[in-house]
Amino acid sequence: MKTERIVWGLILIFTGSIFLLENFNQIDFYWSSVWRFWPVIFILIGANMLLSRFGNKSAAPYIIGLITIITLGLIAYQGTRPDNGISWLNFKNDINEDPDEWNNSTTFTETYDGSENAQLNIQGGATSFRLTDTTSNLFEASIMRQIGRFTLNKSVIDSIEVLNFKMRGGKQSWNLDKMENNETLIQMNNRPVWDIKIEMGVGEAIFDLSNYKVKKLVFEGGAATFEAKLGSQFPLTEVVVETGVANTEIKVPESSGCRIEVDSGLSSKDFIGFIEQSDGTYETSNYGTAANKINISLKGGLSSFEVTKY
Repeated sequence: MKTERIVWGLILIFTGSIFLLENFNQIDFYWSSVWRFWPVIFILIGANMLLSRFGNKSAAPYIIGLITIITLGLIAYQGTRPDNGISWLNFKNDINEDPDEWNNSTTFTETYDGSENAQLNIQGGATSFRLTDTTSNLFEASIMRQIGRFTLNKSVIDSIEVLNFKMRGGKQSWNLDKMENNETLIQMNNRPVWDIKIEMGVGEAIFDLSNYKVKKLVFEGGAATFEAKLGSQFPLTEVVVETGVANTEIKVPESSGCRIEVDSGLSSKDFIGFIEQSDGTYETSNYGTAANKINISLKGGLSSFEVTKY
């Protein structure tokens, strides 16, 4: 029995359990309350190196296992207590940014030149992305008190306007418990046909796309929340969701035919109004006859998937 396997096995079980309980709203875990205890990793590694010298036949594996369990228990206790003494303002010196600028919104705008097709790529983390309304411009984004700076670049590929809206790299510190202060409000023009891709580690994306012509929507997230309301403005919409530990809610029009493919044995699934097919997919009763169709592919680890009709 190798003690390092015990240590990492317990850590993985602990971390996965915390994410799972959070995902199903069983606990509120404040990660900022435990980040300060990261040096405990060195303590566990050091204890493992010392005790492993006594051999696997001794009590060393049990001792290191007990030390790890006690340490993780203390971290779990601390993580359930909000750290009110820490806020995003405590980290402003870690980012070369004027603090006064953080209290104001930063706006990005790309004008619309009549293009029929557009593509939007979003990359970011520890941020709440919300699509709020349409605009006469091609794209607008207002960032409120952001932690981390964004860039907006446009290129034209085969007559398609491609927008890359992403968070810039660099030395940044995140306070996940204050994510509501890191809100990005997005507006898009509803005349083009859109391809949208959203990539984020931790955060949330809430998009009301009911008034948009969406050809493809892709969401890739780690520990994230994704909510999308789709419309019937385009004949065929493809939706691809790949998550780690996340909560996904998708709403589709009653009049649209919808098919769901899901690949996740450990995730919870709630597909109200869908009929399971012999091949394991789920379909609405009007999928074969509906003029507009929505195909959804869901892949996840320990995630919650919900698809409903409105």
